[in-house]
Amino acid sequence: MKSLLFTFLTCFITFEAFSEDKKDSVQTVKNPIQFSGNVQLTSNGISPVPAFALGKPALMTGFSIRKGNFSFSPAFNYGIDGKPWVSNSWLRVQLPHKKFTFRTGANWSLFFKRTSVTENAQTFEVQRANKYLEFEAATTYKISENTSVQALCWYTKGIDIDAVKFGYFYSLSANISKIRLSNSVKLALKPNLFYIDNSIPFKGLFASGIAVWSYKNLPVSISMQAVKPLIITPKSDFNWNIGLNFDF
Repeated sequence: MKSLLFTFLTCFITFEAFSEDKKDSVQTVKNPIQFSGNVQLTSNGISPVPAFALGKPALMTGFSIRKGNFSFSPAFNYGIDGKPWVSNSWLRVQLPHKKFTFRTGANWSLFFKRTSVTENAQTFEVQRANKYLEFEAATTYKISENTSVQALCWYTKGIDIDAVKFGYFYSLSANISKIRLSNSVKLALKPNLFYIDNSIPFKGLFASGIAVWSYKNLPVSISMQAVKPLIITPKSDFNWNIGLNFDF
C-alpha cells in the first residue's frame, strides 16, 4: 500500500514541460500544483453511523493537493482532548465533460476506537485503530455558476477482524453557494439525502444539511450541520453541530 501511495503521489506532482521564452528564457509551468485546506473546530463530532460518532467537541483538518485532474486529500480529525478520531487519505481522478464531472477514487482510512478496560481494579481507556479501504464513484452536474447537484456512491471494506466488514453509502446532494444575505455576508447550503447499509448491521435513510455563513473575503466562516434519520434500523437520533472554520 505504501508503494502504491508513493506511485500515485509521484504521478500527479510531476511537473509538465517548461516553455522557454525566446527573449528572456523565462520558464512557466502548465497546470501548476494547487494546495488548499480547512481547519474546523466543531461542537460535536457526529457521524450518521452511531458506531463512528465521536459525540464530543472535535478538531477537524482537511487538505487537498491538486494537479490537473488528479488530487490527494488527506484529513486528520481529533477529539478536543488531542486524541485521534478518524484519518483519511483520498486519491482521486476527475474527468470533466461539458457540465458534468465524473470522479473516482480510493481511500485508506483509520478509525480510532476507544474502549474501557479494567485490570487490577483499575479502569483505563485503550485506543485501537481499525483500518478501512474505501472506493468512490461520483457524478456532478453544474446547473449554474453557483449551483450543482451530485450523485455519489462509496463502498467500504474493513481490514481488521474487529472492524465493520463492509458498508455501502449512497448520496444525492446539492451545493448552492454565494447566496447574498447582505453586502458583506454570504450563505452556502448543501442539502443531502443519503442511504447507508453495512454489516453492523445498520441501515437507513437520512436527510442532512450543511449551512455556511461567510463574511466578505475573510478566511473564517461559521457552519452548522444537522442529520435527521428518516427510516432507520436500529433506531438513531437527530444530531447536529456548529463549527468555526478557517480556509486557506
